[in-house]
Amino acid sequence: MEIVVNGEARNVRENTTLKELVGEMGFLEKPVVCEVNLSIISRKDWEATILSAGDAVEVIGFVGGG
Repeated sequence: MEIVVNGEARNVRENTTLKELVGEMGFLEKPVVCEVNLSIISRKDWEATILSAGDAVEVIGFVGGG
């Protein structure tokens, strides 16, 4: 099925969770915030959040610096 991740179309399998998506992107162990359809999803809810066709997901990482 197709979803949009950070503004780009991406194909994922049916019943993919937000946690699985973040893991596939290589961000599971990094400090990120995830938003699905304009709602921020708490990290503790990533595994229970099942993505649907057409969902818009934003994965936002933090960058330190000075």
